[in-house]
Amino acid sequence: MTDIRVLQAEIARWEKDLAALEEERTAEGWTEPERLLFTVQRTIGTYRRQVLPRITAERALMLPAMPDSRAAEALTEYSAIVADEINQLVDRLDELRRELVRFGQTAQLQLQATETLAGLRALGRVVLRFGQEVEIPSLMARLTPEQSDQLTTAVHAYEKDLR
Repeated sequence: MTDIRVLQAEIARWEKDLAALEEERTAEGWTEPERLLFTVQRTIGTYRRQVLPRITAERALMLPAMPDSRAAEALTEYSAIVADEINQLVDRLDELRRELVRFGQTAQLQLQATETLAGLRALGRVVLRFGQEVEIPSLMARLTPEQSDQLTTAVHAYEKDLR
């Protein structure tokens, strides 16, 4: 399994775990703040132990067949951006978890935790869909000699018209 597929499997497993645990906690009569705190703690653990290390690993979000070297550089930058965004959200979630435990269950803290979880889920969906629905195009044009001549002629004609 490629690195992206392993990463996608981890995020999908986290989503399924949360859904199954939500049903159990609801059936057992947990309060909303208890369920939220448990979800926050589970998410922090999953993302810090499984997801972030896979994203930050070299080439984790790279597709197996890259069209050219510039595309590989772009995907490396994409990977770093996604990892940084997720890391910031996980850190914020950890801060909110500590505040929820320390200050009790305030509506504002619960809202912030819920919003942060939503942000993580959104980025998780981006990672899940990456490589499944998007065909990475070559970033460099590969012209035949005839196409190159046609393009050169068109550019010269355009430049002539500008003068």
